Amino acid sequence: MGVARLVFCSTSEVTLTPYLGGMFSLVLNQTERRAQPPNLEDTGRGRLLSEYAASKLRSEKIVLEANGTPLAGGGGHLYTVALRPTLLYGEQDPRVVTGLVRLSDQLDGLLPRFAGSGGRQQLTYVGNAAWAHLRAKDELLHSRPGGGIAGLPIFVTDDTPVDDLLVFTQKVTMRADSPPRCRLSRWFIPAVLSYLVAYLLELTGVPMPAPPTAIVSYLGSIILYNRLRASIHLDYIPFYKSDESYTRAKKYYTREKL
Repeated sequence: MGVARLVFCSTSEVTLTPYLGGMFSLVLNQTERRAQPPNLEDTGRGRLLSEYAASKLRSEKIVLEANGTPLAGGGGHLYTVALRPTLLYGEQDPRVVTGLVRLSDQLDGLLPRFAGSGGRQQLTYVGNAAWAHLRAKDELLHSRPGGGIAGLPIFVTDDTPVDDLLVFTQKVTMRADSPPRCRLSRWFIPAVLSYLVAYLLELTGVPMPAPPTAIVSYLGSIILYNRLRASIHLDYIPFYKSDESYTRAKKYYTREKL
């Protein structure tokens, strides 16, 4: 029997494009209609769409275009939806925040402030992203042709305060009985110099959890999405409040080994 409902986990990063042709992005309370993904065929699509995000966008297009196609054997139609959570943090995080913590560990607890004075990024606790997927599954079961959430991309956020990712990393590694695991440097490396160093690092071919240029670009960006579609169509309310999200995440990021 064919799969009749498909919830695809995409990422809000598929919408990031350079602001005015620069190295950074500007997303201010944008909805899915306003924050449009770039054209993957456009070789000038910009530096912010890393290969990870590009592969997510290709997959998202395939999934959403498949919405409404007949199932084999005449058993109805396939209904799909693509969720776009912002940068995730929390248990089992293998990428950006964990990468910053490990970098700090290698520098005796110091976390250099690169990408200039920093932008503002919206993060989502992984438990809330998981809850949104369950809500999407339930809603998709009731989808009919031309209605509901079928065929839509949907941003997923929670109530985690919008902050500089480096400042967030310091906060989420705070410990009650000792100094924070990550201490931000008082100085910062200018954005252009940071990007140049990141570009040279990529040329070395050293394996990293994310492209250095993509990290620098992200850190310098202002990113804030509107989750109105998720609230209305999924009846989505974050399952974990911000305080509980922080508490649960701290237990993970303050472990001796990550």
